[in-house]
Amino acid sequence: MTAGPNVLLIEDDEILGGAMIQRLTLEGFTATWAKTCQQGLGALQTRSFDFVLSDIVLPDGSGESVFISAQPWLGNTPIVFATAFGEVEQAVRLVKAGADDYIIKPYDVDELVATIRASLTGRTATERWKSPEVAASPSAHRGDDLRRAARSDLPVLLVGETGVGKEVAARELHAQSLRSKAPFVAVNCGAIPAELLESQFFGHEKGAFTGATYAHKGYFEEAADGTLFLDEVGELDLRLQSALLRVLEGGDYRPVGASRSKRFQGRIVAATNADLKGLREGRLFRDDLYYRLAVIEIAIPPLRERRHEIAALAEAFLCEAEHSGAAKAAISDDALSALVSHHWPGNIRELRNRIQRALVFAEGTVLRAEDLFPEMRLQSKSTTALAATRRAAEADAIEKAIVASGGRIGEAARALGISRTTLWSRRQKK
Repeated sequence: MTAGPNVLLIEDDEILGGAMIQRLTLEGFTATWAKTCQQGLGALQTRSFDFVLSDIVLPDGSGESVFISAQPWLGNTPIVFATAFGEVEQAVRLVKAGADDYIIKPYDVDELVATIRASLTGRTATERWKSPEVAASPSAHRGDDLRRAARSDLPVLLVGETGVGKEVAARELHAQSLRSKAPFVAVNCGAIPAELLESQFFGHEKGAFTGATYAHKGYFEEAADGTLFLDEVGELDLRLQSALLRVLEGGDYRPVGASRSKRFQGRIVAATNADLKGLREGRLFRDDLYYRLAVIEIAIPPLRERRHEIAALAEAFLCEAEHSGAAKAAISDDALSALVSHHWPGNIRELRNRIQRALVFAEGTVLRAEDLFPEMRLQSKSTTALAATRRAAEADAIEKAIVASGGRIGEAARALGISRTTLWSRRQKK
């Protein structure tokens, strides 16, 4: 039987510790119980763990001393601290120092188990590169940021150029969170007419306005307790920015025409390729809304700064196309070199499009550089035509010089500013 993930529990309470070890074992984990700081540090020195849960108040020290002393052995292992309500300040300090999270006693055991599973999912995300959608995500580059963000309920702002994979990152963040089984609702804020914004976001009652012949659920109600993804949030109308701020601050919203408010219990993840600082300075985007949305801000770098990922991404898109019915294909060495050296103004979206187009128009099953970059073929034809024109013009000039010199090669060469040998060689190639 395969052993489950290794979890270290540092807890001095005999009843709670015994119950936790029993529950973790039943859940398929390999659980180790340490009752003091010294025992916990000893366990970390002698073996590796996938997750650590530590109490803050221990008989021979504090969780803070465990965290500081364990740094040489923790590596990327997630560590979460359990704290009583009166010790939250210390727990917050630990999170700011690099701990992954804290939970308040008495905690819900089911929620704790779900937290551990979500954390372990985040650590092994790179094993899912066989999925084209995950391969297109920047999670491999920003895995730690997404994993940490997934464990909290704080709003997240994803920033980056068009086509870098912000929505895929948002979906990955949702999938790693405790809300993964709840809805993920994606909204393009720049594609909604201004007059429909409130109705689309908050919903409306039947008869709320002319044409409202039935009640309509808005995006907030559709998202429920899941994730509402606001793409291109910089395009939001100022009036809706104010309404969105109220939801973020109070959690309530009111459908158009309704007499009662509804509660939004989901999470907001926003994304933009716009310069929000410039929009804020121009009073086109509210400062207070920005700070509410960007509690956690994650920058997604452009593809040209992630060239080491291009080969894997290209292979993933080939697999994606094959799963959709395209013939199995490979990428030649010259094509891969062209992919890596390209500037990628359209980022991952451009890479996917070039792969898809090449599979349609390529003559064989091995993609060449000119299949991926047809503009190279046009440039090659243009260069060939230009060279031919230059040779014709040069031949014409030589013949005219020879005629003008009365057939004297030396004199014709001097008139053209070249040697007799060069003139003779070029005349033979015409």
